[in-house]
Amino acid sequence: MAGIINWIYQEDDLELDEILRFEESLSKRYLPLAQKTGFDFRLIRAGEIMLSCVDKPVMRYRGEDLLETRQCYIAEDISMEPQGLQHMRAIYRTIHASNSVLLNRSISGPDYLERDKLALLQHAANLGVPGLKTIAVPPKKYARKVIPEVERELGPGPYIVKPRELGMGVGVLKVETDQQLASTIDIVSTTGTGYIVQQFLPHHADMRVFVVDGQVVTSLSRKPRPGGYLASISQGGSLEVNDDHLQVEEWCNRIAKSLNAEFLCIDWLMTDSGPILNEWSTASAGFTLLPEPQLTLLADAFFGWIKRKFEEGN
Repeated sequence: MAGIINWIYQEDDLELDEILRFEESLSKRYLPLAQKTGFDFRLIRAGEIMLSCVDKPVMRYRGEDLLETRQCYIAEDISMEPQGLQHMRAIYRTIHASNSVLLNRSISGPDYLERDKLALLQHAANLGVPGLKTIAVPPKKYARKVIPEVERELGPGPYIVKPRELGMGVGVLKVETDQQLASTIDIVSTTGTGYIVQQFLPHHADMRVFVVDGQVVTSLSRKPRPGGYLASISQGGSLEVNDDHLQVEEWCNRIAKSLNAEFLCIDWLMTDSGPILNEWSTASAGFTLLPEPQLTLLADAFFGWIKRKFEEGN
């Protein structure tokens, strides 16, 4: 094998049965694709990692310094649990300081442009890319001050209230009325997590466009289950493949170029009045549910990019 692709995740965000299902499912989907390019693939629970600096960055796992040899890592610095979040950030930064390859550090510029939904949309707006109108919720006792701002800038509901820096549809609420908005703001202000309020736009699909080495490769379109509002597959959504990414190819290229992005997944809401940017993410975004031939096309591009990154430092 050329090396190992290590996926580090925060197991404290999951129940034991969810951990086992997650590890089995991800290994089953990623291992054959990685092996095709000459890599092994393994999952590592973040809580088992010890971090230090002893003349160099050290990341010890079950007695082994993982950074002793150059390997590849996917290690997002997000978590629903405050101490887990700090630990994930320390892991992310330790890998970034080493000779190993942090695959989800695949852009130039500040790392918050990988995950902060408010910052992403602000960046895109400066590029002239149409995105969701978004307002950040202030902390604690100031949180309700966002309500008149929402009414002024977004108009009457419904709204979407969601965490600024989480994914997979976790903690996302659809709010219909001003009373529901006030109660929702009261609740999220106690969580210790940053939240945003966005306009809810009716849309027929949530399209994810995959960009590798600055070029659009393919896309998948996710749809909420009947009566639902979350298109994420982990939340019960369904998917289909089409050529709708051609509608946003120029905007995707503009975003990727501005970030010098090597791998990027860009999500769009497909509305009756045209595509609207929702967010983007880096190497941890899944694509293994794509049908053929799109799966092979993207897997070859994705793992080929990983191989080049890995070999650059050897």
